[in-house]
Amino acid sequence: MPVISDRLSRASSSSSGPPDRGSAGTPELFVYGTLADDDVVRTLIDRVPAAQEVSAPGWRAAHLPDLPYPGLVRDDDAEARGRVYTDLTEDEWGVFDAFEDPTYVVEPVHLSSGRAGLAYVWPHEVLPASWHPGSLEGAERQAYLDRCARWRSRWEDRARGNGQH
Repeated sequence: MPVISDRLSRASSSSSGPPDRGSAGTPELFVYGTLADDDVVRTLIDRVPAAQEVSAPGWRAAHLPDLPYPGLVRDDDAEARGRVYTDLTEDEWGVFDAFEDPTYVVEPVHLSSGRAGLAYVWPHEVLPASWHPGSLEGAERQAYLDRCARWRSRWEDRARGNGQH
């Protein structure tokens, strides 16, 4: 897939979040779900960014009703495991912001490393079960990867259709 351009990062999709949530320019993103999957990230931005394995005390990656991906929610008795990407470009932030469900809210989360990173936080109802990387396996995982590839293709086509390259 072609390298993501500045103009492409501003493209939008009717089935994804807004292209600008104010996160571009901030290099650190805490991921705890499908964006912590190397294959998903590679499908979306053509690489896996530099990362550090961390956790977010006081947060939980929760299963969401009828969705294959989790939501990060406050939980004083939990600690969400994940990684923090430390070298995202503005273009890559644009891709993630456009890809993520529009329900998420981007907010800072304090991490076990002592620093903070931005995270996509879920503000609504969740299921009681915690989500972990093994929650999406086999045919379900492949279907999600296929969905990511289709999303990216539509997103790039839409950007080209708007005269963007």
